[in-house]
Amino acid sequence: MDHPILSHRYGIFVYLGFWLAFMCSLLAIDWYFQGEDFTNALISSLSISLPLLIIAPSIWFIVKHIDIDKIGRLTMVLNHTAAAIITVAIWVSLTYFIHSSLHEDYTNSSYPDIIMPYYGLAFLSFALYGYMVMVYYVFIYYQNFKSKIENESNLKDLIKEAEINALKSQINPHFLFNSLNSVSSLTLVQPEKSREMLVKLSSFLRYSLDQDLKELNTLSNEMKNSRLYLEIEKVRFGDRLALEFNIDVPCQDMKIPNLILQPIYENAIKHGVHESLEPVIITTKAEFKNDKLCIQISNNFDKDTITPKGQGIGLKNITERLNLIYGRTDLLTIAKTESNFNVKLYFPQKTHLKSV
Repeated sequence: MDHPILSHRYGIFVYLGFWLAFMCSLLAIDWYFQGEDFTNALISSLSISLPLLIIAPSIWFIVKHIDIDKIGRLTMVLNHTAAAIITVAIWVSLTYFIHSSLHEDYTNSSYPDIIMPYYGLAFLSFALYGYMVMVYYVFIYYQNFKSKIENESNLKDLIKEAEINALKSQINPHFLFNSLNSVSSLTLVQPEKSREMLVKLSSFLRYSLDQDLKELNTLSNEMKNSRLYLEIEKVRFGDRLALEFNIDVPCQDMKIPNLILQPIYENAIKHGVHESLEPVIITTKAEFKNDKLCIQISNNFDKDTITPKGQGIGLKNITERLNLIYGRTDLLTIAKTESNFNVKLYFPQKTHLKSV
């Protein structure tokens, strides 16, 4: 996040205006209300204000690296207390150093008269430190809120696009054509099996159309629908497609975004089973570790076949959805060897939706 003063077009001018007003206030207090000589009052106000000119912008770097969401409130208070003590010590020391350099009557045997006693100056410094911290946190909150609104808008656009892509992929004409062809063939040979396949096909389509892509669902429900899709494809490819599932029981009720796994299985069918003459095993593993549900989907493929080139939007859309929902870009990893393709997905279970 950019510095609110140094990185904005008018930030420096606004800050210099506030700083000048602060210095003039000190000058008025010492000269007009306390009856001090104008020169001495000017020296005193400059002695206090000049360190502030540098220290106030520097406090931003302290605030930026003390994140309450990561370290908790108590640790944040302790860190700011320590930082405030150091900052105030530097501020007061610089004030007396500047004053002693400018004040002709200053002697090393006594403190100079700087508008207020040193303990009053220390209290003022603490108060200004707290005020700057508050201002910077308000700025951070505003920027995060603004970013959240933008992400929400992006998510709405992505949802519309994903819904269209879902219709294109879930109700893919080729998929329907091949499925109905398989049903037609089974009708003569195995009528009971053809009826079972029609029931699975209708259940799969109904589930896919009913889901809201911005909502979460349990892993068990998602896997139930994915199994329908894979079983339909298994009727097409027969022994060329084998399925393995290794899902820990506690993972069944954990939450993942709707239809997030579907494009991965489609890729495995398209680039693995469809292009291979040898049996292809699609393996699905799910386990819970480090507060995340980890789902691994892998499949072997024939390295000698030419894989059809696609638009590559499936995995890209998954990454974008995960980023907008969880606010992270490291939740999907891909590993490809000569004969195996492996996709890992991580779903934080303690993170609230960022934009929903």
